[in-house]
Amino acid sequence: MDVSWQISSAAALIGDPTRAAMLWSLLDGESRPASELAMVANVSLQTASNHLKLLTEGDFVKVVAMGRNRFYSLSGPHVAAALESLAVAAHVAPGIAQRGAPELVFARTCYDHLAGELGVAIWKALVKQRLIQEGGGECSLTNRGCTYLTELGVDVSRQSKRRRFAYPCPDWSERVPHLGGVLGAALLDCLLAQRVVVRVKTSRAVRVTDSGRKFLSRAFAITLTGRGGIAG
Repeated sequence: MDVSWQISSAAALIGDPTRAAMLWSLLDGESRPASELAMVANVSLQTASNHLKLLTEGDFVKVVAMGRNRFYSLSGPHVAAALESLAVAAHVAPGIAQRGAPELVFARTCYDHLAGELGVAIWKALVKQRLIQEGGGECSLTNRGCTYLTELGVDVSRQSKRRRFAYPCPDWSERVPHLGGVLGAALLDCLLAQRVVVRVKTSRAVRVTDSGRKFLSRAFAITLTGRGGIAG
């Protein structure tokens, strides 16, 4: 199949405003019923169902039946990465994309890894401390990084046959990368397990706890201001 046809077909699926709204709402990695996605996109349930059928056939979303309900979620992290990259290419301004939600700009999930100002700060710390090294759009752990992150509680042995280990994922709000891939997911799992950050209900945002501030300062030399931003 011609590559240009595949790209144009995928772009057409995302290009519809209704489908784009539903896909964007699923970036938190959660599953939602068609009724909720209809409200997100401000369309009828029948219209939402028609759009979701197209997205499912295009492998942008997957559906799981639970009793009488059907729950939809992104088909994988590759879709999330594509959406974030498109937001960067479209020069989406944080204030427009998430008006009234500065907490999303500060720290949020990008499917299953950490994004926003905090995610970028951790990425910069990993590079500065030479815990990871980047080349050709891919990342790998240094020997020091493997030891250091393991001591922090990150499962650096996690692997996936269908997914890259680590890569710089474009961040739409900061315009510089955060850590994506299997390693990015393992890092977020570690931060959640140790309550460095906690999820915010009904949102992609995550909040740094008081003990999390100390952890970030000790582990990555990241200091938060009193208003929740990052010092320096």
